[in-house]
Amino acid sequence: MLEKNNLFSFATSELSQDAFICWCLNWINYPNEVLYPMAKDIFSELLKEKNLENEKVKILRQYKKIDVLVILKNSKKAFLIEDKTYTSEYSEQIKRYKENIKNDFKEEINSIKTVYFKTGFWFSDDELVKTDIKISRKQFIDILDKYRGKNQILDDYCEYFKGVTENEEKEKNYLISEEELSQKKYWELNIAWSAISQYEFMRKIFSEGYIRSGRSIGGGVYTQYDILEKKVFPDTREENLPEDKRTYTVFWRIDSKDKIGAYISINFYTEHGKGDKKPRAREDEYIKLKEKIKKIIDDNFIKLEEVECRFYDYWEPNLLMIPLKNYLISQEKFDELIKAIKIIDEELRK
Repeated sequence: MLEKNNLFSFATSELSQDAFICWCLNWINYPNEVLYPMAKDIFSELLKEKNLENEKVKILRQYKKIDVLVILKNSKKAFLIEDKTYTSEYSEQIKRYKENIKNDFKEEINSIKTVYFKTGFWFSDDELVKTDIKISRKQFIDILDKYRGKNQILDDYCEYFKGVTENEEKEKNYLISEEELSQKKYWELNIAWSAISQYEFMRKIFSEGYIRSGRSIGGGVYTQYDILEKKVFPDTREENLPEDKRTYTVFWRIDSKDKIGAYISINFYTEHGKGDKKPRAREDEYIKLKEKIKKIIDDNFIKLEEVECRFYDYWEPNLLMIPLKNYLISQEKFDELIKAIKIIDEELRK
């Protein structure tokens, strides 16, 4: 049987979602229509604007790169909406956009509220966005759900994101049965290909703090969490390099590679610019840190499946590498790994 022909299975871009947001909010201009109460709920519950009697809205899309600009004509208030599906804000977009429009609407606007609206999974970057109002998929859908059955476009949107939510919940899972492990290649495991799964894994260990998500040069996903930031190693080889050329960061990283599969590691990264010469003294710091990690493991009677790590002459050698597949086949094994990682992390920071 064919799946339902849903408009939003094809209209998946941020521009399509911009249009849907505009469509929802524009119902405030039609007080006698069936979806007027929905628009009113969105304004009052999500945008915190309750004074809407006889209000009219003017809605602009992509005005000076602003996704959605909503102007309440009577009260002279504006909402600058930055709409995201699966990306995050960059370079303080919202702050720049707000500055850009202040002079353009002097007569029409007395106040501007910024809104960060995202229907995709929220990472650390999303939590750190500076804005007046944040709106998640769940908050938005919870309002729309109350009006299902009143409009086919609305129904399609809700149905589409019901599926998105269900798939996301499956993707979050980093555990796997032994049977699945024997049947799947390493790159088919959620922890190997999914930024969401890696983020959930890392957040399970570290309940607070910034988790960096990204893609390597080869296109694979990785997730990082800093242990030591911008430390300086001593000039043990008398290279006479300034401190800014002897700076390093140590972090946990979830990544994947051939033969090993998905793994969690502690990496030693030397800060550098293009054309910088690799300091020889960093090898001494690497050895010192590696010995400290070994002592932590030995002193706490920690047993881990490890891949041997050595210093190599590149910018980011591994200090510790733990293949994950055998730790993901049961909650018990996973909990043992998490306990070990937390001990190593706490002691290494001292």
